[in-house]
Amino acid sequence: MESVSQYLSSAQSYGRNDLVRAAAIAAGAVLLPLFIVAYNDYRFYVSLGPHGMPDNFWGWKRQLSLAPKARKDTTVPAPYDQAEAARAFGPNSADTFLKGPLQARPGGRPEVCGFVAPQRQMTDRCSEDMKRAMNAYLDELVLENPNLLQRENSLLEGPVPAVQIKKGAPIPECLKKTRGELIHVHPPDGSTHLVLSLPDSARVIEQCWGQRHRLSGGPILQWGYTLIYGPRNEEEFALWKQIVSAAARFTTSTVGKVQIP
Repeated sequence: MESVSQYLSSAQSYGRNDLVRAAAIAAGAVLLPLFIVAYNDYRFYVSLGPHGMPDNFWGWKRQLSLAPKARKDTTVPAPYDQAEAARAFGPNSADTFLKGPLQARPGGRPEVCGFVAPQRQMTDRCSEDMKRAMNAYLDELVLENPNLLQRENSLLEGPVPAVQIKKGAPIPECLKKTRGELIHVHPPDGSTHLVLSLPDSARVIEQCWGQRHRLSGGPILQWGYTLIYGPRNEEEFALWKQIVSAAARFTTSTVGKVQIP
């Protein structure tokens, strides 16, 4: 009897060990692919370079934690009640400042990475000459309006030259969430973040020239905070300047009259 009992005990032990091994293998089969996906996502995040969040593990983790507050419908022109959004956004936000017709962008939209932040264009990127021309235009805009605008590093994205309301001047309601910042161009790709009125933002998005930030319309960024795709040629550069001018006219409309270069 003792030998039978020992046999049964040994068999049960082997059975438990087999279950543990099977469970470990199953867990590894599930977790390893998830780890690989997360690791590749993290490496892609770091490869985008400096921006508003740290370009390291903690920045990647932080942007993941913002996902529950982020929207995915960034290419829907106006996913809000116009009147309600205008009241929250401030004076003149329901007006249009973008002049002239706006045709659809040839070729549709470029690819944009899906991170909550940073928001970057991955295809159809600007040439270095084009990015220099874009920043030169922003320099001219500030030089034309020295009492109204300034050119300083971005308060949102760190080491990125931005256009802001002049220090000491009142910050318009539409720029409260961006702390007075209205425009900046991203060095890696030439895409631009700027603040447009609600109908202008809707027009730009509808014609595939841009899309909203994933945090726009929430507690962090207002409606109208829009990504404009980088211009690929002189014709698109001229349109980009029109959009920038519309953003400048709108955001300063309650504090002064901006002069457009």
